[in-house]
Amino acid sequence: MSNPGIFQGFDIAASGLRAEMQRSEIVAANLGNMQRTGNAQKPPYRRKSVLFEEAMERAHSLRGVPGGELVSGGVKVGQVVEDHVSPFPRFHSPGHADADADGWVWGSNVDLFQELVDLSVIERSFEANLAAMRTYRTMLQNTLSNMTRA
Repeated sequence: MSNPGIFQGFDIAASGLRAEMQRSEIVAANLGNMQRTGNAQKPPYRRKSVLFEEAMERAHSLRGVPGGELVSGGVKVGQVVEDHVSPFPRFHSPGHADADADGWVWGSNVDLFQELVDLSVIERSFEANLAAMRTYRTMLQNTLSNMTRA
């Protein structure tokens, strides 16, 4: 989007939907890999999360307006980061393939309940972005309707 126009509201809401879709894929990967174990030589699966950042776009039509050169283009995934803060839980299982000499195995630092909370937040964000799209569509319809009456 190099020039903000009549459909910019849809573009911004769609960027939120795309970013949340990527976030949901990361949550799915976390849930799918939460049982992967490891040890000191081969670490287990480490929880991942996304960091969003504002997507700024150049607005050629707003040149000369103070602060108008850049306008918001929505949101995007800035980066995917691994959780290096939460420790790996350890459990004793001497016969396990990943057990060390003392029989200890490291589990993944993925927390099922945190992932479920993240899924709930993603769902709410989807709903909010869809509501914004519906509202914007109604605004455009009303504008066109008022223009045809004049």
